[in-house]
Amino acid sequence: MIRRYYGGSILALLLIPVVVLGAAGLFNALDPERARGHADYARHFLLLQHLRVGSQLAMLGLAGVLWLMACAWLVCAKARQRAWTSLALLGPLGFALLSALADRSPPVAADRYRNFLARLPFPLRLGYEAVRFAAFGFVALQLVEWLDSGTALLEATRRGVSLATILAERDASSGMWAFGDSLRAAYPFVLLYALWPAGFNAVAKLIRPTGPRAAAG
Repeated sequence: MIRRYYGGSILALLLIPVVVLGAAGLFNALDPERARGHADYARHFLLLQHLRVGSQLAMLGLAGVLWLMACAWLVCAKARQRAWTSLALLGPLGFALLSALADRSPPVAADRYRNFLARLPFPLRLGYEAVRFAAFGFVALQLVEWLDSGTALLEATRRGVSLATILAERDASSGMWAFGDSLRAAYPFVLLYALWPAGFNAVAKLIRPTGPRAAAG
């Protein structure tokens, strides 16, 4: 059951970009200007406009529900009180705090990550969490920077202009791009936290396998 809760939390996080991208496609499909040429242009225009706004509100609501489910299932996986789910209101910082909570679920010998945390003295545990927070933030921002570079190159190719021209245009609105980058970095930051325990256990098992094969070695 605990593994199901962890799996459910990760699945909910993975579904968020699917919902967002689907809503973006629906937003483009519901262009009110498609009503041009119809006999009742004004009516069709307003209908498409309302559907467009409604789809975005529905997307925000569904993404919010998925976010709350991801945080709630993480709390359940750690066998903590449901009141901790309120940290979801803090966004990525709240998920980081939930991930740092001590796990009170029944111990599992194969959970190398939990055993690793249990052996850390409290001061080292604080230092570990601080380093992990900074490292995940750096990696998330770096991933977004690489994505921006890739999209800039694609845009330059599509428009037939130099890459320097695209970068100059983005520098002209650097404040907007910086804010957008911070929003985009929030998702990989949270995903790194969600996948870290499973990744740690997988690597630890490769380095030092357990079971009959390991004993025979």
